[in-house]
Amino acid sequence: MLERPRTGKLEDTRLPDRDSLAHELRLLGAKSRPYRLMVGSKASTHHRDDVRFRVCSAALPPNALIRISDRTLITGPELTFLQLAANDDLDEVSLGLIACELCGTYVLDTSWDGLTNTDKPLTSVARIGSFLDQMPGTRGCRLARRALELAFDNSNSPMESALAMLLCAPRRYGGMGIAPARLNHPVRTADGTRYVDLAFPKHKVGLEYKGKEYHSIEASERDDRRQNKVVGSGMTILNVWHEDLKSRHLFDQLLRDLHRAMGIRLRRKDDFLYRQDVLRARLMPKGSERNGGSPYGKRAGSSGNGTFSEDELTDRIDDDQPLFDDLPHESETS
Repeated sequence: MLERPRTGKLEDTRLPDRDSLAHELRLLGAKSRPYRLMVGSKASTHHRDDVRFRVCSAALPPNALIRISDRTLITGPELTFLQLAANDDLDEVSLGLIACELCGTYVLDTSWDGLTNTDKPLTSVARIGSFLDQMPGTRGCRLARRALELAFDNSNSPMESALAMLLCAPRRYGGMGIAPARLNHPVRTADGTRYVDLAFPKHKVGLEYKGKEYHSIEASERDDRRQNKVVGSGMTILNVWHEDLKSRHLFDQLLRDLHRAMGIRLRRKDDFLYRQDVLRARLMPKGSERNGGSPYGKRAGSSGNGTFSEDELTDRIDDDQPLFDDLPHESETS
């Protein structure tokens, strides 16, 4: 779909009859009704129980919509992200994780490990930012911009996104604010290019995430040999296990080791430790997925105000209890 023509015009859109619409959207992968359709004016709406309408009166950038057929357009990933930010039930952290998925090489689904890896990203942080530049004053635009501060290109799994956010997000969100950083950073070695899960190129330090239930012995040996090649190129590599993110004590130890390897001093204040615990609690995956589950959720906090009690934080982090309901795959932005 990303290779198809783009447009920003809604004037020529018409509502197909019920059977034609159902057939076409079924071919596109729509699995539930009512269908969410965007139109250019209220005059284009009709009373039907199989559709819900969203009227878009703003001028759209020319790359906002993807033309699937002569009569069907879908929102591009950049406009979809902006519409999600306008829904009012997602905060910066949840939107930042969604941006990592849109700009990464994985898609959350219902498969055995909770995701499917893809050949290339749907978009990039820069392309989303450029799109927002063309929509100043639009509902959700300011929130979307703040969320992009937490997003990364080239993530290959939800837990890579979570790891990057914990270490690199601004401190006001509970991250460590370490920058610059890159996910799946290419490193030249004597045997060709190798990729580091999370790298800090300026300091020549990288992190390799091992997962909740690490791979087979054969896969582990292969990854260790790959890591040896990267280390041989002059980069220091630290291994990160699921427990390092789940346990407050082990995460603190990881931070000390990372800062020591980078040659920088670890500085934190008491009020920051609470924000850090809240962010870690939100980013831990649900269930027992191998590579990590969906960390997406609605606006944070069991009481709706983005806060947890100390007991709740201890339970949620150390016992790996689910925090939030999964974000539905169908949304108002389809």
